[in-house]
Amino acid sequence: MMAPLLVEVTRRDVRTGADIIESVHHGHLVVTGPGGEVVMSLGDPDVSTLVRSAAKPFQVQACLDVLGEAGADLTAQEIAVAWSSHRAEPRHLGIVQRLLERSGTDAASLTCPAAVGEADPGASPARIQRDCSGKHALFALVGQKLGLAGADVIDPAGAVQRAVLQVLEEALGPMDALATDGCGAPAVAVPLVNLARGFAAVATGTRWSRVRDAGLAHPGLVGGDGRAETALLEAGIVAKPGAEGVFGIGLTDAHGRPFGAAIKILDGSSRGSATAAVGLLEALGHVGPGTWAAPAPTGGGLPVGEVRPSSLVRGLSRRRP
Repeated sequence: MMAPLLVEVTRRDVRTGADIIESVHHGHLVVTGPGGEVVMSLGDPDVSTLVRSAAKPFQVQACLDVLGEAGADLTAQEIAVAWSSHRAEPRHLGIVQRLLERSGTDAASLTCPAAVGEADPGASPARIQRDCSGKHALFALVGQKLGLAGADVIDPAGAVQRAVLQVLEEALGPMDALATDGCGAPAVAVPLVNLARGFAAVATGTRWSRVRDAGLAHPGLVGGDGRAETALLEAGIVAKPGAEGVFGIGLTDAHGRPFGAAIKILDGSSRGSATAAVGLLEALGHVGPGTWAAPAPTGGGLPVGEVRPSSLVRGLSRRRP
């Protein structure tokens, strides 16, 4: 199935003021209803998708399951940063460090690769600055309980990741494929519709309440300044992007019914997936105009266009479930 146009990037004609479409993002989008049924879609709802960091709420819940009482005193801030893909702002790094101290793990021993954080591009590369460092700090704590450390903690055949993969399959269904994420942890591929169903469960299910409530209480720790997921969490919507243009959404409507949504942008653009996600929610009346927008194209340092949902996405307002 061909992937429809979900997002347009425009630049204005200085003579006429007309919008020129300069580039586009195609992809797949699906919304599921209270029974997990597909209530609307653009493209192929069953397209196999490596969900990347959109898996983090489920990975964190798996860690909490293994920790049991040993994780009972984890703070909401620590749980929120564990399912973040953070910008390495000082608030993020401080909470990751607190989480590391619980297992006695040195930041240099984190199992994710060194990186330069988005918030401070001039910093020296460090493992703690990796956007996945919160998750890996939690993996270290689970590894300590199970007697594992180092590479064994992220080995898909090891006890930590076997527990994580079991929860992922429970939440997202059987894996289409198992790969390696950018941070070195296992990465699963599932039908896109299953990701939407999983996020609907996170938004409403009691099993996921600790993960959900932590993100809703600390939106800035899940993403950071200027991030779409933070803006949506501030609006009471469970939201988590993943690399290569993935976005998962979970919410309840005015009647308390659970809905999920998932997006995959084929060119892997994060601005595309975030713009489509916010545009979808605006079309369906769950957020208002101005909730979030990708940075506008500039000319001479001034805005000269916009990144906007396509007419197909905006038109979903006529199909509100």
